[in-house]
Amino acid sequence: MKREMAGSRPMAETRPLRVAAANAPDLMLGILETRSERLDRRLPPVLLVHGATLGANLFDLPRAGYSLMSWLASKGRAVYAVDIRGFGTSLGGKVMDAPADAHPPFASAGEAVSDIRAAVDLVLARERVEAVDLVGFSWGTITSARYATENPETVRRLALYAPLYAEVNRPWLDRIADPHDCARLNPSIGSYRLVAKADLVARWNGDLPTDDPSVYREADLPDVVFEVFAALDPRARSSDVPAFRCPSGPLADLVRVFNGRPLYDPRKLSMPTLLVRGSDDTTSTDTDARRLLADVGATEKSYGVIAPGSHFLILEKNRSELYQRFDDFLGPTRS
Repeated sequence: MKREMAGSRPMAETRPLRVAAANAPDLMLGILETRSERLDRRLPPVLLVHGATLGANLFDLPRAGYSLMSWLASKGRAVYAVDIRGFGTSLGGKVMDAPADAHPPFASAGEAVSDIRAAVDLVLARERVEAVDLVGFSWGTITSARYATENPETVRRLALYAPLYAEVNRPWLDRIADPHDCARLNPSIGSYRLVAKADLVARWNGDLPTDDPSVYREADLPDVVFEVFAALDPRARSSDVPAFRCPSGPLADLVRVFNGRPLYDPRKLSMPTLLVRGSDDTTSTDTDARRLLADVGATEKSYGVIAPGSHFLILEKNRSELYQRFDDFLGPTRS
């Protein structure tokens, strides 16, 4: 069914796809696809890569005006979003079904790069092209940029929203690092964590420089977001406090990054690269983004700040500026 976007053309239908995960015979990756009815062949297909908590459905919320996938598709593109193993529609697998303390942190950057590779290969085959436009968010900026350094021939352009590179971030280390050794993840977290609605709200509100969240977002947006992701986890309502499972491997990666240790070499990024973040983001900081910009090897690179906007700008009232920034950067190519 097609959903209507207020004040715009009908939103394209989103379809689920499946592709095998490398080195994980018990796991199939979920991929979302949205495409324009009339493709503009000057526009490469786009692959979106999510962050450390919310999977691919972050880019296609079931509310008019909240689907980045439909926005990009409406311009004449084929748009895809991948769920990294352990997230959303890629939830299955023996690690996520075992007790959290039975395995080490699951789905770290190396595994994510493998999953991005599988998704890119699928997109290239379906669209019969040689390269995609790649967009990463938060932890996904690390994994997508790392993929791009290893496979530059398959990435036409790279957009990094809320980029993370290598800056000491003490508040984050206090939150997730081992209190006895800040260089590693708190061992109590296990292979995955449980995310309740209160956790989402607290994380989001922690970025807002106001006691009134309505300045930034619609009042019921946290409810919408939580319901979308809880619906993808069959265990989400198995306890008194509903919560969906989320791999903790990304948090182990963030501990390294927030200790100032990069997980990829940006000097190897040769394709046009965009960095963009919300002005109020305390996770992706201005100083870290500027350091990354200086280190990116591409000759065509830029950095933009959108105000107001938190780490979750993509879900906020000012999201249209972020959408437009992507659209401008990912404009028609003739090469």
